[in-house]
Amino acid sequence: MLQNISTEVAIVGLGPVGITLANILGNSGIDVVGIDARDDVYSMPRAVGMDHEVMRVFQNIGIAENLASVVSEYRDSIYRAADGAVLRRFTSPPPPYRLGWPAYLTFVQPELERKLRARATSSDTIRLLTGSEVIALENPESPRLTLRNCKTGAITELSARFVVGCDGGASFIRRSLGIKFEDLIFDQPWLVVDVLLGDGDFDLPETNVQFCNPARPHTFVICPGRLRRWEFMMLPGETADELDQPERIWQLLSPWLEQGQAEIWRSATYRFHALVAESWRVGQVFLAGDACHMTPPFLAQGMVQGIKDAANLGWKLAYVLKGGSDRVLATYQQERRPLVHKVISITKDLGHVICELDAEKVKCRDDELKVLAAAGRGTVVRQELFPPISAGVIALDAAGAPAPGAGEASPQPWVLVAGNRVRLDDVTGWNFALLTCDLAISQDNRDRAKSLNVVLCEFGEHRLQEDEGVLQEWLASLGGRAVLARPDHVVFGVAADDNGVGALLDQLEAWIKT
Repeated sequence: MLQNISTEVAIVGLGPVGITLANILGNSGIDVVGIDARDDVYSMPRAVGMDHEVMRVFQNIGIAENLASVVSEYRDSIYRAADGAVLRRFTSPPPPYRLGWPAYLTFVQPELERKLRARATSSDTIRLLTGSEVIALENPESPRLTLRNCKTGAITELSARFVVGCDGGASFIRRSLGIKFEDLIFDQPWLVVDVLLGDGDFDLPETNVQFCNPARPHTFVICPGRLRRWEFMMLPGETADELDQPERIWQLLSPWLEQGQAEIWRSATYRFHALVAESWRVGQVFLAGDACHMTPPFLAQGMVQGIKDAANLGWKLAYVLKGGSDRVLATYQQERRPLVHKVISITKDLGHVICELDAEKVKCRDDELKVLAAAGRGTVVRQELFPPISAGVIALDAAGAPAPGAGEASPQPWVLVAGNRVRLDDVTGWNFALLTCDLAISQDNRDRAKSLNVVLCEFGEHRLQEDEGVLQEWLASLGGRAVLARPDHVVFGVAADDNGVGALLDQLEAWIKT
């Protein structure tokens, strides 16, 4: 019998991006249906790295404290030449952590996804339809999906106010909408191998390493517990079938391990691409994650950017579904696409450095990078590579440019509440928030903030206390004493005084009341 159901948001694809979006919306009280053709999470090796903004999203969802067994801090990454020389080092800022978490982390994806699914199934407003594939999308302006149960063949018709395609690089939703990719020209086949170390000591690197060796570029990543990852570039003439075999894998691992010292947990071959969808929305249908962008893995940004899509789109969908102006939805692509384009371009350029096979070009590369390293210019802080949001729901200065600090991630200090040390987001929640440091706020601005549903958190003597000073230090670097942050914890704007706070509230009101 044909079944008909309806929902506010239908999410197609329940990988890390789709299930995160489902949880964001469910926590906001939005009715969500999540759909995936698989009954269980995908088990093959994929992402292993994420940053503090992603961990902050998981904190807001309510699973961060349950991730200790599947998450660990990301080590520095070193680029080494074939002769062993250090060409470049990528590092992260030391504590205290500006966003409340280590700047980069590594994780085990299947276990992480299961925790996200468990969180979703505990929600009263989220329904997960696993083992169901989407076979038709009709009328993007008032979307309707046709689903087929993968086991029984039963058909379900689903209508939704909004649909979000999080269904990966081969996205059915993207193809149904006729959206094409902009190709940033990167296409490299790699073998990815996850290994579980046995007992005992091993002579393995103590950092993550990109081996920039033209004989075969390869990567080593230290993952949680006894999990280690190797990635090997496939050379011209090699095929996936011949390389992804146990005997061949052990040959590749032989410089570090012998059979019996470890177990090959899983392996797979992938082609690393650099692609950005030309459009991220048609009507009331959106794309997120790999469905609208694919990033080479050399800075661990693929899943990271997908989760940031979910955070950006999630608060905007919830805001509109609760009666807010739908003009904010137009800013999803406006904010995310240029930033992702830049991230992919940076990552692709690093990929070309790593993947170079031509001996003459390799020598030139090595010579140039060795000179920079010798001059003390060989270390890069990962977070400084990526730009902030530069347009959309952010404050502008008098010239119409993004105001100082706007578009960055707002700090999340540890704060003392009733004698307990907690992260700030656990106080403010998933809301607009005005954070002040030793600044008197007028009653007029207090009333206006309240009318705009902005949570006010005041730091200073006899007020809320932060434990490590990261908010105060960040504000001081911008000459500010207050920051207005969005629900996704992106900075709307920074103010130096009460008049500046009023100007920020004016701009926010123009966005959310129009």
